[in-house]
Amino acid sequence: MLTPEQRSEFAERGFFRLRGAFTRSEAAAMEERLWSTLNRKYGACAGDPSTWRIALATGLQPLRTHRVFDPIGGSPLVAALDELIGEGRWRPPKHWGQFLVSFPGRSTEGFAARALWHTDFPYHLPTDRLTGALVFSFLGEVPARSGGTLVIAGSHRVIARYLSAHPKQSRLKMKIARRALMSSDPWLESLNPRADEGDWVSRVALLADSVAGVAVEVVELTGEPGDIIVGHPWLLHTPTPNRGDRPRFMRVQRILQATPGH
Repeated sequence: MLTPEQRSEFAERGFFRLRGAFTRSEAAAMEERLWSTLNRKYGACAGDPSTWRIALATGLQPLRTHRVFDPIGGSPLVAALDELIGEGRWRPPKHWGQFLVSFPGRSTEGFAARALWHTDFPYHLPTDRLTGALVFSFLGEVPARSGGTLVIAGSHRVIARYLSAHPKQSRLKMKIARRALMSSDPWLESLNPRADEGDWVSRVALLADSVAGVAVEVVELTGEPGDIIVGHPWLLHTPTPNRGDRPRFMRVQRILQATPGH
């Protein structure tokens, strides 16, 4: 059962943490499997930073359904999703999503130009009930500056109010609606990275304000092995470069509403 604090955090900020949703030993087994693949594919070794020659690891799709990652979807997460969305009202995914694997010490030149604040769900969702969620799982420790995803706490409420005032936006393509949203308020617009900006993350991290009467704050998602962060479908987020001293091992998955009869 979710605590009152978790429910309040989800309602106000758009996300909450499940600490130790799977065990550290299970997380270590996941890390080990990833390192085996990274070594074979890129020559990267866990104990030798000189072999970390890539910024972002790609081509990890064959690992998505490996059973070593099954503990991500254990009873703590299932119970949380049942409580948020409703038992039988969400669709168990075939796997636990995209791998977010990034390495430190690589050039971040041009990264700001590729970073976009976005949601992974469209804007035409109902507002009277929750029909999905984002699941960020931490396979290894992700301390500050280690490439943790940036989110705008409270942005789900900003989007709901924006759509209430501009209902036609929900019918536009997501790319167009996103641009209109991010230009609808000076504070939101200030978060957009400039193509020539070097340390964009340091400029925006922890910035806080009020947008449409909603308290908002830029937060970096950090965590311990086995943690899971559950986010609202309309939680604005963006990737960041890894500026720490260790690789970032995470996964992210969309949880979708169950279709009738399933």
